[in-house]
Amino acid sequence: MHLSDDRLFEFLAAIILRNNGYVAGVPRRLLGGRATKHQVNVIGVDLNTSPFSFNNIIIVQVYCHKNNGSDLELVRNLKATLMDLEQTLPPQRELIRDIVGTDRGDLFHRIYGKQKNREKFTVNYVGNIFISKSLNQFAWEYANAHGIYVTYIPQVLAGYPLQHWFSLLRYHLDNVVNSSGSITIPGLCKKEKKHPAFIEIINLLRDENLANNLEAQQNHDLLTIINEVICHREFAPLQAKLQQLTLASMNGYPVVLDYNLSYRNLMEAALISFREQFRRAKNVSQRTKYRPLNTLKFLITGIYSTTDPNIAMLAYTADKNDVPEPIREMQGEVYVPTSVLDKRMTRFQLKLPLKTDISLIAEFHIDQNTQRYPIQNGHMPPA
Repeated sequence: MHLSDDRLFEFLAAIILRNNGYVAGVPRRLLGGRATKHQVNVIGVDLNTSPFSFNNIIIVQVYCHKNNGSDLELVRNLKATLMDLEQTLPPQRELIRDIVGTDRGDLFHRIYGKQKNREKFTVNYVGNIFISKSLNQFAWEYANAHGIYVTYIPQVLAGYPLQHWFSLLRYHLDNVVNSSGSITIPGLCKKEKKHPAFIEIINLLRDENLANNLEAQQNHDLLTIINEVICHREFAPLQAKLQQLTLASMNGYPVVLDYNLSYRNLMEAALISFREQFRRAKNVSQRTKYRPLNTLKFLITGIYSTTDPNIAMLAYTADKNDVPEPIREMQGEVYVPTSVLDKRMTRFQLKLPLKTDISLIAEFHIDQNTQRYPIQNGHMPPA
């Protein structure tokens, strides 16, 4: 299998977005811009329920392996794509609506399925680059200046480096079709009409010149294959870890928070916090008008560098005296761009969306008894 690490990282980003409640996937068609059509490998749909806001369409770019061009070129290309797509908004406003009871996969196919002469929905396009290695300073500055977000995914997941999981994926993809030309994955066997397409894709992946240049529909089908491949028991640790990576918001900037409990624990903690705050408040309307009800306290126990000097890894643990019982043993890391940190900062908040209109507000306090690694010129020194 000649599928590159970057291409596999794109599919990993799609799975992370799905796990965080986004309608994410690979479009089955080219997206129409003002000047040309664009093949976007992964997008996420954020069904925004806030007033004065359109739905956000997240155009995903990834960077985990040194590419042939420069880092700055990668960010500029993404910006050019965003600008071309933004200029094709329809003359009549039509919003994407998440119909109650509608399968989100069906919703994605209605928007990005069959061919369209022009884009139909009024949306806001957002660029997001997922990285697992260093992005140079010029690329960072260009991304920040043009509203493109950079999200860091740790290089080690479930105890193994990303390259281990990518190699394992390639190994299992090579075994999707046996020597007699039959599909071996039970989940794919049920999709009989797609068998010829699946077999063709596997054959293309064995060709070094074609493996990373699949058409939009083939990329879409490849994500379907990968979704079934990672159900293999060897990927159980990876699946469990991906469920514990959540995209939180720090001053509107997406950051990755790694935690050690289940999603159920977070939901229970949010609901308990709501109940306790209402019980204690004497005047709910005044007390909660500008302050969140469900603020939970965590302690920063260390600040460390990552493979990118523009990303800081903050180790944290729950303050057992100021959080509900379900998350008292919660701990992990949060990966934050140094551009949104301040060396004088003693606390900051993260908003963790759990379900539509239900979020957990985590307030992180930097423990004064723990050694702090100063930020100098926007960079974190090695721990």
